[in-house]
Amino acid sequence: LPMKKINLLMIALVGALTLTLTSCDECKDVTCENGGTCSEGTCECADDFFGDACEVECVNGTYADGTCGCDAGYEGEACTVLSRADMIGSYTGNDACSSTGASSDYSSTIAASGASDDGVLVTGLWAGFFINTITGTVDGDVITIADQEPDSDGYRIEGTGTYADGGIAWDFDVTETATSNVDQ
Repeated sequence: LPMKKINLLMIALVGALTLTLTSCDECKDVTCENGGTCSEGTCECADDFFGDACEVECVNGTYADGTCGCDAGYEGEACTVLSRADMIGSYTGNDACSSTGASSDYSSTIAASGASDDGVLVTGLWAGFFINTITGTVDGDVITIADQEPDSDGYRIEGTGTYADGGIAWDFDVTETATSNVDQ
């Protein structure tokens, strides 16, 4: 072969080899944050980080199987939102059944409990019958009141409240040793 054709052939081979080597680096333009590493163009994230570039931290939860599983009392993509936050406040309501029959409007409050991130303190339920606070736990939009005797007087309360549109719909039972009253 003439020398000119050999030189052109060599240049073509070197060019093809260079093109092949540079196009194989799938991580060339990928930046992984928070200790993540790139593998075949995709970030593999360190524990408790996720997102395309490992940019989202699973703050109050544990990352597994592509999502952040939130700890009790938290929600949102990175578990940064306290579930009870919107529920904290004062409410006006009434009961179809109270200790004296149907009640007129009364005030109740929901406050954050310092005991846990999913805890709330409820006052004023059942037309203010209970003097002491009632404790509850929040899971998403639901407040659960475990069976308890807030005033140590033989009257117990248990049930749930569902938060929606700025209000809480309660479904709880109040019981005494020999009788039962239901508020729906």
